[in-house]
Parts: sequence; structure tokens; C-alpha cells
Amino acid sequence: MTELKLPELGEGIESGTVITIMVSVGDTVKMEQSLLEVETDKVVVEIPCDAEGVVTEILVNTGDQVSRGMPILRLEGSTVPAERISSKKQGATAEPISMTVVKEPDTAAAAIPKTSLTRPSLSEVTLPSLGEGIEKGTIIAVHIAVGDTIVAEQTLIEVETDKVVVEVPADFGGTITKVLVKVGDEIQEGAPIASLKSNLIETAPPIPETNHIETPPEEIQKTETVQKIEEIRTAKKPIRNGKFRASPLAKKIAREIGIDIATMPLSINSNRISVKDVKNHAKALNQQRSVSGGSMPMAILPDLGKWGNIRSEAMTGIMQATSKNMTTSWSQIPHAWLQEKVDITYLEQQRQAHKATFKEKGSALTITGILVKVVAKALEDFPIFNASIDIQNAAIVYKDYINVGVAVDSDRGLMVPVLKNTDQKNITEIAFELGALAAKVKDRKIAMTELDGATFTISNLGGIGTSAIFPLVSFPQVAILGVAGSQTEAIYINGQFQPRLMMPLTIGFDHRVINGADAARFLKHIKTLLEDWFVWNL
Repeated sequence: MTELKLPELGEGIESGTVITIMVSVGDTVKMEQSLLEVETDKVVVEIPCDAEGVVTEILVNTGDQVSRGMPILRLEGSTVPAERISSKKQGATAEPISMTVVKEPDTAAAAIPKTSLTRPSLSEVTLPSLGEGIEKGTIIAVHIAVGDTIVAEQTLIEVETDKVVVEVPADFGGTITKVLVKVGDEIQEGAPIASLKSNLIETAPPIPETNHIETPPEEIQKTETVQKIEEIRTAKKPIRNGKFRASPLAKKIAREIGIDIATMPLSINSNRISVKDVKNHAKALNQQRSVSGGSMPMAILPDLGKWGNIRSEAMTGIMQATSKNMTTSWSQIPHAWLQEKVDITYLEQQRQAHKATFKEKGSALTITGILVKVVAKALEDFPIFNASIDIQNAAIVYKDYINVGVAVDSDRGLMVPVLKNTDQKNITEIAFELGALAAKVKDRKIAMTELDGATFTISNLGGIGTSAIFPLVSFPQVAILGVAGSQTEAIYINGQFQPRLMMPLTIGFDHRVINGADAARFLKHIKTLLEDWFVWNL
């Protein structure tokens, strides 16, 4: 017998939820065949088989929380006789057992045909992960009603998060028996959405009837001994499968100190969470926070109403997300800034000359689009500005891809769509993509995948007209370029003052990774690229 365990789901991913079981008891599986689908907080992962054989037991259910190393199913060797599988139902060991067959069993009886039993099953559909770092959202549309028959992947509801509007699909088909949410409800990951009645097909092999088999006494003793060892070994490994027991006091303390008891690891030799387990887990979390730098206690707002009338408006989801992200950036990253002014007189003349060509093709040649291309070139030449710092492992992580995020002001707050692989695109491609992303932000159709993965960010406030900007670096990036409003200034050139269009730039950077001299060189390089734009880019 082979026991298959959940492999690593991905870098930094510790656990996930089983959303699909793709095999049944009695199935013969092959190497690399998909067994399960596990949904993590980032992706849906198909779990492949790393052995061959017949499925004898499935150790997880749909909806279970699973983590790396947890047993998921057991296999019997594909060449094992039917009598072996039959005896396994009674607790046979992984070692082959010698048997004296008095009467040859009938071949047809020894085979293990699959029999299917169809029965209606009532399932509760819950909200999946909405994306990395997104914990909740507001329901803005419900597309189902009681009595509706739905199919897999059909949209059930639409949820507006602090970043995007997400369509939530069905994992499987069936008939809606109850709708548990309504428009306007605030909903969190794992919250029930609806009850669904589906027809699930369960396939299980029957225990074949065999003729009389005599097993030598010494083999019986060997079987019992190994079976006991197996039981002891299994008992020492607590298997959570999304279920656990906890004392009432442990649950109370966990609630009071903000611990999600459902995600706590179980202790060795225990399937029950105690008060001590909760305290130890909280202590470990505090130690992790102190290693990463910790955070300042939150200030409590005083009573402002005693000085006059006040009114309070709830922060939007994006405002809350921005607050959280900026707090993380300010508390975790030691910031520094350098400024420079760029003469874009020639660049602006050429931009104006080429605007009509881009407009005829359905896009726009903007300063922001040019900045994206320039920054991508500069990041190729200065890869440290495209890196991230790994404090836990005392390492600098260099990325072989360049994804530039562009801060966009929307009616819901600040959003940062990301142009992927900008170093591989020309200015025409960047102009089209930038325009499409800006339109999606405006129409609230931007996808989560289009907001993730930036390695560097540009924040351009030039259109508003500010004279300076000091942007905060967005973790886990190490730098950000701020752009202020361009102004015509008198610049002394060749013995006389000349009117030149000057654009202020600010580079904000993580001083743990980047020193001032490197930041100055990087900013000077961007200045050179912008002033010679139509020379090096043609």
C-alpha cells in the first residue's frame, strides 16, 4: 500500500482548500494523473499522482483545509490480486501475504468492477479566495434564485473588493435550494453563499466474494503486528481535514486576542486545541512580527464632537486597502528620496508631432507611456531597482521580468494597474495597453491579475500640476518614481537664458537595499534617456 501526501503547493503557500476530487475508490491511476484540485489564496493547483495503482481510500473531502505533507489518499499496487484488495478491507499490511488457496476462485468474481451509486447531495457553496491580500468584499449583484438549475463555472454573484469587481463562479452544477446572501452584504472568504442540491456519483468497488482461503497462523500474526504498528503510526499524526476540537476556554481566548482558531496547527499526538496551544500560537505570531519589525500601536481618535458638529463617512474598500498598504510601507521600509529636473522641451515637441499618428491607430502617445518605456530600459541597466529584499533569509531577490505599475486616480481611490514585461514591448504596444487598462479602471472592469505583480511603480501627478512629489515605496518593491507638473523655466544655456520645459522627478527608494549614490545614478540615467528619447528609441 502507498500513502500519497499533499506536495508543496507553491512558494510561500502553506495550505489550501480541496475544491475538486478527480478520482474515486477503485480507480486505477497513473503517474502524473491529476487527483485533486486545491484552491490556495493565490491559485488553483492540480495535485498530480506520483505513483501508480488502485485507489483504496480517499482521505480528504471537498471543502477540507489541507496542508503540505497531509495524507490525501491510499493506493494499492496495480498488479495486486483481487484477494489482496479484499483482505485490505479487513486491515491487511503493505507487505504481500502468502496464502494457500484451497479452491481457485472464479476469475469474474475476483475482478473488481466499479458500481456506481447516484444519490442527491445537498452542498453549501462558500465564497472562495478573492485574491492575494483581499479578505472581504461587498456583494453588488446576485445572479441566482431558489429553484435555478446551474452548471459548473456559472456566475453566482459579483463581489466588489477594495481593488476589483470579482465574478464568483460555481464549482459544480445542481439546483439552488437557498440563497444566503443579498446585494449590499459584506462577505468574507469562506462565508456561505447558497445551498445547492446536486447529483453526485460515488463509485466504490464491492468486496468480492472469494472461495475459502486458508492463511497460515504465522502470517496472521505478522499481519496483526504490522497492522498495530500502522495504527500507532497513524494515530501520532493528527489529520485536520478542516475539522478540529477545542475547549470552550480555548475558543474564548482565541476570539479575544484575534486568533483564527480554524487555521491553527494541531499539536503532535493531539486532535484537540487547548488553551496552551492558543497561547503558544499567539506567542509565535508575536515573535514573527518582532522579527519583521513590528508595528506602532494604533492611535485612538479623541472625542472631536465636543468642539462642534462632526459627520463620519465610511472609508471605501480601496481607501482601506491604501491605508493598510501605506502603513505597511511606512513602517517596514526605511525611505529616502532624491530629486532631479529633466528638460523635456525636445521630447514634448516630438510627442506633439507624433500624437496624431497614435490617435489614428486608436491610442494616445502620453508622457506616462513614454515614462513606462524609459523606466523599463533603466531597470534593465540597474537591476537592483527591480529587486526585492528577503529579510527572513537575508537575501536580495532579483527578478528576470520587468512589470511596471502605473498609479491611476479613480472615483474609488488610488489603483495601480500593471503593464507586464514592459522591457519586451515598444512604445506603440505600451500606449495601447496603458489606454486599455485606464479604461478598465474607469469602468470598474479591471481584473485582479491586472493589478498584481508590479516590480516598480510610477506615480505621475503632472496632470494635476503639483511642483513636487514624495511617493511611498510599495512593498515588496524597493523603489518608486514620482513625477510632478512640468513648468517652463529660464535655463542658462550657451551664455543666455532660454525658456525650457522642465519636469520634476523624485526617486523614492528602500535605503536597506539601495544607497544614495546608486539612486542618484539611476535618476540621472532616466534623465538622459528622457532628454535623448527620440535618439535611442528610434
